[in-house]
Amino acid sequence: MLTCELENHLQTHCKQNIRLTINDNRSTMLSVRWEESCTKISLHRIFLLAPKNVILALADSILEKQTTVASTVKAFIQESLEGIDYSSKIDPLDLSHQGEIHNLKIFYDELNGEYFNNVLNLQISWFGDSNNRNKSKVSFGLYHDALRLIKINRIMDTPTFPSYVVRFIIYHEMLHFICPPFVDEKGIHRIHHREFKAREKEFKEFSLAKKWIQQHRHNLFIPQVA
Repeated sequence: MLTCELENHLQTHCKQNIRLTINDNRSTMLSVRWEESCTKISLHRIFLLAPKNVILALADSILEKQTTVASTVKAFIQESLEGIDYSSKIDPLDLSHQGEIHNLKIFYDELNGEYFNNVLNLQISWFGDSNNRNKSKVSFGLYHDALRLIKINRIMDTPTFPSYVVRFIIYHEMLHFICPPFVDEKGIHRIHHREFKAREKEFKEFSLAKKWIQQHRHNLFIPQVA
């Protein structure tokens, strides 16, 4: 579907002036701004291939000025994201593997061979500052599916963190590729679902790593003062 065709479909159904922009963002798939003169909509290019029921659900939510994404639209976005690959846009020179203590690439390669038969083709890098502990909560690891990129918080690149804990966090992020999230029949976004949790327990030092994190988490950060 062409951009003008999609804009006309939305305009006809919503009975209002629509200004549509198609983007190629890596994170924001959908945004709507209701203004007096027109409704400004920015959609990822995946919507040009959306089926009729998704377009109608999107139009209904725009018409009713809903700020939450309809379950039909949410499911379509999630399914479409699995087919988007921006990994070629990553400059290998921007990736950081070797830390002061741990080498992420060595851990990743070992895990890929031990648990995934070397079939995964993901990138990995450190992020953040190992000395930044002025937070009450922080993510140890992140996975960006569109980039096929695992990012591990540099706060773990210290002697404080045992190697098996760092390996577990990397393994956990690798599982996000193997066991992708989905939207269930109730419209709930399931990330750490049953299959994911079952595969997570296959990590040989799962219990040890979880126990260490639970015992030491409160000592890792400086509580924020209100």
